[in-house]
Amino acid sequence: MNQQSIGTNIKRLRDQRAWTQEELAAAAAISVRTVQRAEEGTLSADTLKAVANALGVSAEKLSASEVSVPPLSPVVYYDSPDSLQWLCDAFGFEIAMKIPGPDGRILHAELFLGDARIIVGPPVPSRRWTTPQAAGCRTQSLYVYTEDPDAHCRQAETAGASILVAPETVHGQRRYLAEDCEGHHWWFFAPLSSG
Repeated sequence: MNQQSIGTNIKRLRDQRAWTQEELAAAAAISVRTVQRAEEGTLSADTLKAVANALGVSAEKLSASEVSVPPLSPVVYYDSPDSLQWLCDAFGFEIAMKIPGPDGRILHAELFLGDARIIVGPPVPSRRWTTPQAAGCRTQSLYVYTEDPDAHCRQAETAGASILVAPETVHGQRRYLAEDCEGHHWWFFAPLSSG
């Protein structure tokens, strides 16, 4: 792939995260001018690695002819900054971006599980954005593919997730339902093979 296409991918992913060139430079520990040159298609292998790491993708993926952008990214509200690490430990998410606020709360974060992405933000009472614990009810649940729901369930339970529905086979899928540390419901599933 030519470097101009890599530059286009860098800009696309930076825009997807709503980052400025300055924010990407800070996250990659490089200069703003280096980011500008990278987006113009002039970059070294070290710059490629630093930028890919900051954007939460592999250098190979950043070099691919087409960088996929998740077509749907749910926003989930969490009050405790510790919830991000909990999601990683229990459900296997990886933190691609974390912007802490002055009070330690998370202003914005992006977590990936494979190609799937969720946006994490804080509750904002004036906008009626809240957690299930604060609301006393659930208005949604997330349905997430995983290769092995049974093993995933064991990992989640070990990390402290409440298992609301044990792994079951239904609707041509193997799935289970967990409640996370702030009351959100998560289904994890895998389709059954038809062979």
